[in-house]
Amino acid sequence: MTDDRNDRRRRLRLVEVMTVTAPDHEHEQRSAADAARLFDIAGREDEALQLLDGCVSQLHEVQAAKAALKMLPEAELRAALEFRRRALSSELA
Repeated sequence: MTDDRNDRRRRLRLVEVMTVTAPDHEHEQRSAADAARLFDIAGREDEALQLLDGCVSQLHEVQAAKAALKMLPEAELRAALEFRRRALSSELA
Protein backbone atom coordinates (compact mmCIF):
# COMPACT_ATOMS: atom_id res chain seq x y z
CA MET A 1 0.00 0.00 0.00
CA THR A 2 2.78 2.44 0.90
CA ASP A 3 4.63 1.58 -2.31
CA ASP A 4 1.48 2.37 -4.31
CA ARG A 5 1.24 5.81 -2.70
CA ASN A 6 4.93 6.50 -3.31
CA ASP A 7 4.55 5.39 -6.92
CA ARG A 8 1.67 7.83 -7.41
CA ARG A 9 3.67 10.66 -5.86
CA ARG A 10 6.60 9.96 -8.17
CA ARG A 11 4.35 10.14 -11.22
CA LEU A 12 2.87 13.47 -10.18
CA ARG A 13 5.06 16.50 -10.61
CA LEU A 14 4.84 20.23 -10.90
CA VAL A 15 4.26 21.60 -14.34
CA GLU A 16 5.10 25.01 -15.67
CA VAL A 17 2.07 26.65 -17.22
CA MET A 18 2.84 29.25 -19.83
CA THR A 19 0.09 31.49 -21.11
CA VAL A 20 0.31 31.82 -24.86
CA THR A 21 -1.08 35.10 -26.11
CA ALA A 22 -0.67 36.98 -29.32
CA PRO A 23 1.71 39.94 -29.17
CA ASP A 24 0.03 43.31 -28.64
CA HIS A 25 1.70 44.74 -31.70
CA GLU A 26 2.47 42.98 -34.93
CA HIS A 27 6.12 44.05 -34.68
CA GLU A 28 6.64 42.42 -31.28
CA GLN A 29 7.93 38.89 -31.33
CA ARG A 30 8.26 36.19 -28.74
CA SER A 31 11.81 35.72 -27.47
CA ALA A 32 13.79 32.71 -28.61
CA ALA A 33 13.80 31.43 -25.02
CA ASP A 34 9.99 31.63 -24.85
CA ALA A 35 9.66 29.79 -28.15
CA ALA A 36 12.16 27.14 -26.99
CA ARG A 37 10.13 26.60 -23.82
CA LEU A 38 7.03 26.08 -25.96
CA PHE A 39 8.90 23.36 -27.88
CA ASP A 40 9.92 21.74 -24.58
CA ILE A 41 6.32 21.72 -23.37
CA ALA A 42 4.97 20.43 -26.69
CA GLY A 43 7.63 17.72 -26.70
CA ARG A 44 6.22 16.22 -23.51
CA GLU A 45 2.95 15.21 -25.17
CA ASP A 46 3.80 11.49 -25.37
CA GLU A 47 4.82 11.44 -21.70
CA ALA A 48 1.61 13.22 -20.71
CA LEU A 49 -0.48 10.74 -22.71
CA GLN A 50 1.29 7.79 -21.08
CA LEU A 51 0.69 9.25 -17.62
CA LEU A 52 -2.96 9.86 -18.46
CA ASP A 53 -3.33 6.32 -19.79
CA GLY A 54 -1.83 4.99 -16.56
CA CYS A 55 -4.19 7.11 -14.49
CA VAL A 56 -7.22 5.92 -16.46
CA SER A 57 -6.12 2.29 -16.03
CA GLN A 58 -5.67 2.86 -12.32
CA LEU A 59 -9.11 4.47 -12.11
CA HIS A 60 -10.70 1.43 -13.78
CA GLU A 61 -8.89 -0.83 -11.30
CA VAL A 62 -10.16 1.29 -8.38
CA GLN A 63 -13.73 1.20 -9.68
CA ALA A 64 -13.58 -2.58 -10.13
CA ALA A 65 -12.25 -3.02 -6.59
CA LYS A 66 -15.02 -0.83 -5.17
CA ALA A 67 -17.64 -2.83 -7.06
CA ALA A 68 -16.14 -6.10 -5.75
CA LEU A 69 -16.12 -4.75 -2.18
CA LYS A 70 -19.83 -3.97 -2.46
CA MET A 71 -20.49 -7.63 -3.25
CA LEU A 72 -18.58 -9.08 -0.27
CA PRO A 73 -20.63 -10.78 2.42
CA GLU A 74 -20.57 -9.01 5.78
CA ALA A 75 -18.31 -11.59 7.46
CA GLU A 76 -15.68 -11.37 4.70
CA LEU A 77 -15.82 -7.58 4.75
CA ARG A 78 -15.29 -7.48 8.53
CA ALA A 79 -12.39 -9.94 8.28
CA ALA A 80 -10.79 -7.90 5.50
CA LEU A 81 -11.17 -4.67 7.49
CA GLU A 82 -9.57 -6.27 10.54
CA PHE A 83 -6.71 -7.62 8.42
CA ARG A 84 -6.18 -4.18 6.90
CA ARG A 85 -6.28 -2.50 10.32
CA ARG A 86 -3.59 -4.86 11.64
CA ALA A 87 -1.43 -4.35 8.55
CA LEU A 88 -1.67 -0.56 8.79
CA SER A 89 -0.91 -0.50 12.51
CA SER A 90 2.18 -2.68 11.98
CA GLU A 91 3.39 -0.26 9.26
CA LEU A 92 3.10 2.65 11.69
CA ALA A 93 4.95 0.81 14.47
